Amino acid sequence: MASEDAVRTRILNHMNKDHVYDSKLYLIHRLSYPKTLLLPSNPAKVQLSDIQTTHLTITVDDVAKEIPFDPPMASLSDSRVRLVEMTKQAEAALGVDRDMVSITPVYLPPRGIGEWTLLFTMLSCMYLLFIPSTLQPGGLLYSTILKDYPWIADAMHKQVWWGYWVLVSFHVGETLWFCFGVLGKFWEVPGVDIGTAALWTIDVAIHGFYALNKWKRMVRRQVKKNGKKDH
Repeated sequence: MASEDAVRTRILNHMNKDHVYDSKLYLIHRLSYPKTLLLPSNPAKVQLSDIQTTHLTITVDDVAKEIPFDPPMASLSDSRVRLVEMTKQAEAALGVDRDMVSITPVYLPPRGIGEWTLLFTMLSCMYLLFIPSTLQPGGLLYSTILKDYPWIADAMHKQVWWGYWVLVSFHVGETLWFCFGVLGKFWEVPGVDIGTAALWTIDVAIHGFYALNKWKRMVRRQVKKNGKKDH
């Protein structure tokens, strides 16, 4: 059986080689360090310098910080399970994960005829719903595209009221959820510049659920590009 010192050395070497992210998480979750400590650009030097059955010691720019284990471990052989558990607890509490830390959110503009057609369709619907007078005599659409089909214009105008509230209810709700539930999560770590955030917010306001799926696609691409990291 390996001695406690040998086990400790193996744990420290492994954590400092492959799991600096985890050490930073413990500092943020347990000692209230800023979330920006997780960013690859953060210059702070973080190292797990000691681990005992009662606590671990993390050095931040040569300043040692102790984080107690509650409850203490029976032996250092329990450390892997305990550290993985601490990582999961910290990620859940902070709303981060190891994949999102290294990505750079970017906007995905419309591509291909399908997405441009969808954009045109959604903008046309918004135009009809927010400027319904265009469907009445003297209105732009009534006098041009629908000039020979006044009955279609009249039928469309009668449906505007419920279409308006359906669109507003769903898209405003989705936009608010995106801003606070998605962008809010990414705002500090990994960080989203204001221009990119504005473009995504407008996209969600126009496309709703489709834009939310496009955001998820962008994140998956970024994670794949950087290489998914496993514990």
